[in-house]
Amino acid sequence: MKHQSGGSFLTRDYRYVYLGGSLVALLGLSLLHSDAHSYSFLTLSNGPGILCSVIFWAFLALSAAALAVKLTHWKNYAETLMKRPSVVRASRWASYPVAVAFILVLIDRGLLRLVYTIQLCTGLEKNPQSFGSSMIYMSLKGKDMLLTGIWTTVRIALLGTGIAFILAIFMVFLRIQEPDKRDNDAVKALKWIASHFARFYVFVIRGTPMMVQALIFYYFGFNLFKRTSMTVTEINHVWSFFISGLCTVSLNSTAYLTEVLRGGILAVDRGQTEAARSLGMTNWQTMLRVVFPQAVKNSIPAIGNEFIINIKDSSVLSVIGVMDLMYATKSVSGIYFRSLEIYCVAAILYLILTWLSSLLLRYLGKKLDTPVKGIPSSN
Repeated sequence: MKHQSGGSFLTRDYRYVYLGGSLVALLGLSLLHSDAHSYSFLTLSNGPGILCSVIFWAFLALSAAALAVKLTHWKNYAETLMKRPSVVRASRWASYPVAVAFILVLIDRGLLRLVYTIQLCTGLEKNPQSFGSSMIYMSLKGKDMLLTGIWTTVRIALLGTGIAFILAIFMVFLRIQEPDKRDNDAVKALKWIASHFARFYVFVIRGTPMMVQALIFYYFGFNLFKRTSMTVTEINHVWSFFISGLCTVSLNSTAYLTEVLRGGILAVDRGQTEAARSLGMTNWQTMLRVVFPQAVKNSIPAIGNEFIINIKDSSVLSVIGVMDLMYATKSVSGIYFRSLEIYCVAAILYLILTWLSSLLLRYLGKKLDTPVKGIPSSN
């Protein structure tokens, strides 16, 4: 079934309308035959439910007829009645009621069932045995810890990426230093040391797991403060789990964003640098006024990608006691002695956070009109 070239999705004739509509109809029937609940408005004994069932079965019958014609006229199917433009258009129109009926069934068996289960779990005193009900029950009872964990995760990811961006500007400046013939021996040595220090830092940070880095940074800071006369309680106020985790994310992201910014600098046309130098600008002025602004703008998509990565990778900070989403999930799991349910909840929450962040970054990218091609990923 050849689709039309123009028009929107709803006004096009697609080749697989029978196959797609049949899959939707079968899924709708399976949901419709599942157990109803107190809020259900679609059942197999009332008018709306029967109507939805009839719509599903009618489309399945139409699809079966189309399949029979295709099997019996395999070689000349294009010349049969089913391929006439009027029949093709009618099949598309027949798929609309199937889609509407499926949406109604999805609302009834999905959304309203969720509302009913939430209300039911609110009044329970014990964790139910059902997997879905247990997920909702543990989420409701542990919502304070989960919300605290979400807020901590977002703060660490946002602050860590911001601090890393500032540090990465400094590190990429060291990374791109190259000795010049006009430099004296001392300047050449300093440039060599700066460039190799930046390379070594990127090599070490990118070559070791963030979990190991978190443990090293935390215990290094703790032992450093321990050499003073401060007590453990005083040390925990100064070198808290949150501060240690923030330092870990910041220093880790600095290595990745350094390479991102370096790629952004290399993406700037070399002719602009030569033009700026021909106008009398120094090397520093050229980098600051011409190259760096364009490199940062070109790198915004990759910087946003690093922020999304930090939302997920901050979960390893739970090993040092940071009260992020992962630590809150472990705490709720320990209270109710059920792990799979609450970890599925955590996966959904992380997915929502990254999805919302992606939408926000896409919106900002359109506003800033930033390119998304030619810049290396931060991870």
